[in-house]
Parts: sequence; C-alpha cells; structure tokens
Amino acid sequence: MKMAEIKAEFEKYIVLKDKHVIEMVLASIVGNLLIDRDPLWLFIVAPSSGGKSTVVAPIVSIPLVHFVDDLTEKTFLSGYKVKGREMSLLKIIGSGILAFSDFTSILAKNPMSRGEILGQLRLVYDGIFIKRTGTGSIEWRGKMGVIAACTPDIYSLLESSRSAGERFIFYWMEQPTDDEIVDKQQQLKISSKEITSIMKEMYQEYYQGVSSWIDKNDIPELKMTDEQRQKVRRAAIFCVNGKTTVRTDFKTGKPDAIPNKAGVGRDAKMFDTVLHTLQIMNCYEHDDSMLGVEDWMVDVVEKCAYSSINRERRKIMEILAAHDSPMSASDIGACEGLGMEKDSVEKYLQPLHSVGLVKKKMINNRFQWFVADEETRDFVEKVSGMVADQTPAAGLEDDSTEEEDELDLLEEFYRESAKQEE
Repeated sequence: MKMAEIKAEFEKYIVLKDKHVIEMVLASIVGNLLIDRDPLWLFIVAPSSGGKSTVVAPIVSIPLVHFVDDLTEKTFLSGYKVKGREMSLLKIIGSGILAFSDFTSILAKNPMSRGEILGQLRLVYDGIFIKRTGTGSIEWRGKMGVIAACTPDIYSLLESSRSAGERFIFYWMEQPTDDEIVDKQQQLKISSKEITSIMKEMYQEYYQGVSSWIDKNDIPELKMTDEQRQKVRRAAIFCVNGKTTVRTDFKTGKPDAIPNKAGVGRDAKMFDTVLHTLQIMNCYEHDDSMLGVEDWMVDVVEKCAYSSINRERRKIMEILAAHDSPMSASDIGACEGLGMEKDSVEKYLQPLHSVGLVKKKMINNRFQWFVADEETRDFVEKVSGMVADQTPAAGLEDDSTEEEDELDLLEEFYRESAKQEE
C-alpha cells in the first residue's frame, strides 16, 4: 500500500484539499510505534466539520492505538481496581498511542481540572509518571504518542499553559471552498462511519508495509542538507517566539511582565522527529534507504511551526507582512479576515512586539506597527499560503453530528479491541 493509493481512495469520498494531512496522520503512527525517538504528539486543527476526524478515525484498527473519549485528573493513574484488575489508563495501555476524536471538547468542558490534566500530560510525554496516594504510590514508565483532532478553540484553551513547555505539534488542515464541498456532495453521499470502514484497512496495510520495510532495511539516519537544517532552525525559533505567553494587566490589557518564552530545544527535536519519520516513509515508498529529507518535508515542518500560533496572531502577522508601510491597530483591525476593534488588535500585537516579531513607532501621534525583519516577513509570506483559514468548511458528505461520529468511532474501537483480545 502506498500513499498515492490512500489519497486517491479518500478523494472518492471527501474534498481532500490539504496535500499532506494524510502523511502527518500516518507519520504520527510510524514515528511513535516504529522509531526510537521522543514521542510525537500531533494536533490536527480544523474548524468544526472540517474533516479532521474523518482523516484521523481510520487509525482505529492499527495495533496499540487507543481512542479516549474523556479525560479527568484521575484517568491516567487512579489507583482504583475492580476485582484486582488495574483501572488506571496508563497501567492498562502500557505504551502506545492515545487518540482523541475531539480533544478540544475534553479541555473545554472541565476548566477546573484542565491545568492538572495538562500537567499530567507533560509527565506522560516525558515517559515517567509517579502518583502518590494514601496507601503508597503508583508508577508508570513507557512511551506514549498522541494524535488528536481539534477545533481552533484549542489555542485559547492552551494559552495559559504554554509557558510550562508545550509538547504538541500543530498541523492546520487546509479547507476546501464551499463550492468544492457542494460539488462533491452532489456526486455522492456516504457517512463518516462508512469512510472509516473503508479507509482503516488501507491505513493498517500502509503501517504494516512500513514496518516490514524497516525490519528488512533497518532505520536510515536522518539526512538533511545545511540549507534544510537552517530552515528548520528558523521555523523552530519562529514557533517558540510566536506562541510565547505574555502576562497582561487584566484592566488595561498591556504587558506587565517579561515574556515567558520556552526554550527552542524541544520544538527543534520534535521537528527532527517529524522529518525523520517522513524521510523513512518516503524511503519505503521508493524502496530506497539512501533517500534523505526532501524540501516538501521541510515545508510541512514550517507549516507546523506556523500552525502552532493562534489564528489572531497569524492573521495580524500576515496583514503586516503584506504591507510595505507601518499600520495602525485600527487599520489592521479593519482588514478583511480580521474585523477587530483597535483595543482587541493591540491585545495580540503586544505579545508579538514583546518577542520582536513586530515593531512599532510613533507616527502622527499614534503607534504604527510593522514587520522589520525581512527573514520573518519572508517566512510569513511563504508559509501563510499553506495555512489557509477558510470558515465555514465541511469535508464530510453526510449530515451526522460530531457526537454521532464520535460514538460510531468508539463503538468501532471497542469491536477492534475485542478482536485483538480474542
């Protein structure tokens, strides 16, 4: 099974506008289960009904993939047992991949425990989680990958925790136009459940193909040119700067503390893992272990770096990069695609300014904003086209609700689990 066959089959049922989302979904499986590197935690981000669950759901039949429909602060390690059987999620799974059909809703519906859940996830990423209880302690060690579908609300839900060091890679799924969707819907009708049933066999066959190829050829080393390494380095630095947490005064909205920027090392390592995985998949595709990283793979990493920044900051950067002269906050807010008042725009400009991505100067008694660094401008102009944010968008050809899709997915998962136990 090759990638072109998977995409061709998918395009029979949905408008697959994004060129590399399928590679990223399967890279999260290959990278976590077949390569001895740090875990790969991938968020596929798209608007509601944007097709993200459709491309993620077929991983259900791959061994060691575990779909989770809910999380609490006691899910991972609880210490609770039923008839002597351990009920803690991590103890049940051991190592593998946690998959979420809608991670946004998990964080949104339980804001009180969100911080604790995210703190526990950081421990899970690091591979060691020890929980103290009144009767002793519970310990888990292993490697756990994550792949999740998310709506854009994920950015605001994670905003306050980013300074603690984020473990997620974001990939914004490019959306089809309304006309493209309507044209596809007129051709055929098929449910998400039926799509999953068809595509899961192809996903599993692809994974098994890569696994067999690795068994035969071993894992090639990561091969990159100096120019590619420099691009990845710049992408990682832009990513860390762009998502920096800046504390602001709740009354004025002005920054009142030094920016809390995480180190670039973790993001750079995660991008290397993505590149290494894509390289290995490409070696399998061509049955050639001598192939190195190709430029399109670096483009994907640059897109991930850009996707990590929330939509408002991205849009402001795009507006400023497209104008040769400085702009006021009011003028920026009036631009098409943003539509925000001056004070709201400044709330997003201030963090970008505090890390040096945008500059400001006084012109005619008011601040004017601009992108001074040509390297930053070039990066934004190049990558913004790969993170097209069109809303609304729907890649599915049925009228079932997301809740129904999730229930179908969980039902499918439990059936698969029962087969594996047999």
